[in-house]
Amino acid sequence: MKKLIFFLVVLSFVILSFYPFNKEELVITKLPLVDNHIYAKETISKEHPVIKHSGAIWHYLNKSIKDFEQKYGEPTRIENSLYGYEWRFYTNDEKYIQVGVAEDTIVTLYTLSGNVNVQPLEIGLTYSQLTELFTLQNEIAFDDIKFKLSEQDLKLRPVIKISDNIYGQVYMDSYTDKLVGVRFMNKDVFQLHRPYEVYYYGELMTNDEPTDEEWTKLEESMEKQIFDITNIIRTYYNVSVLKWDDKAYEAAKMHSTDMVTNKYFSHYSPDGNGLQERLTEVEAFYLSAGENIAANYIDVPAVIHGWLNSNGHRQALLNDEYTHLGVGVNKLYYTQNFLKQN
Repeated sequence: MKKLIFFLVVLSFVILSFYPFNKEELVITKLPLVDNHIYAKETISKEHPVIKHSGAIWHYLNKSIKDFEQKYGEPTRIENSLYGYEWRFYTNDEKYIQVGVAEDTIVTLYTLSGNVNVQPLEIGLTYSQLTELFTLQNEIAFDDIKFKLSEQDLKLRPVIKISDNIYGQVYMDSYTDKLVGVRFMNKDVFQLHRPYEVYYYGELMTNDEPTDEEWTKLEESMEKQIFDITNIIRTYYNVSVLKWDDKAYEAAKMHSTDMVTNKYFSHYSPDGNGLQERLTEVEAFYLSAGENIAANYIDVPAVIHGWLNSNGHRQALLNDEYTHLGVGVNKLYYTQNFLKQN
């Protein structure tokens, strides 16, 4: 399992910084555990969230995928993830849900659809409303591991503890001050993702490094996810959806691969070529174009919400003049190429 590190993310030649992912900071002595329970009462009553919000999607976590499919039907597609579970996608014009399944058990869920029940959370909830519902913690601890959230983490992607083995990672839009996505996960997935600064005692859970063939399939899956979620976000903000463009994809794939191969992170390659040269090389047709890049985000939901909360990247994501999009991923290097063609 690779070490996730902090990278600077750039758009339109402006340097921007994204979240640090320092994955393996070891503390020699065992750290005290922190009680992160968010509810004042420990007794289970009809007002307890586990009972009160029994229709919420997170109730399927740690249960059989068959229970989920009794309500939501068969998945649109099934693809592997980097973390040992497979992603099952349940998508149509009304909803978008990613369900992580390991050994027929649901271990994580992600959605940004307002009509999916995520109570006591809700898509569109403001940050002040969120803090009225929950006491947001800057430390999350369980077993022999502790995660520390920075001030930026608390504002943009705080975590709530729903039960002893269910956590909700909340994705906020800092520009509208609204909740735009949520990821539910159990302890194992939390530890595998390591989305925050981490301290631990003993050994951390890891997955084997994917083979080249496995990476190819993972990259194809991530490219589809970025395309789909980009259009969902554009629809949410009343911006026209984008069409896939093969030439933009070729240029984006070329750039992500070049960054991995030559070990750099920039819109310009070591020979000085930029987006214009790459689009010319693949003979792409466009009237105007833009590019987003990112590196070392744990997965697609993380990188998409990172772009959404960064001014330059957000402008590209929500630019109503763009008509087409191509996405190229290599390992954990992500490139979006936006085109205006009419």
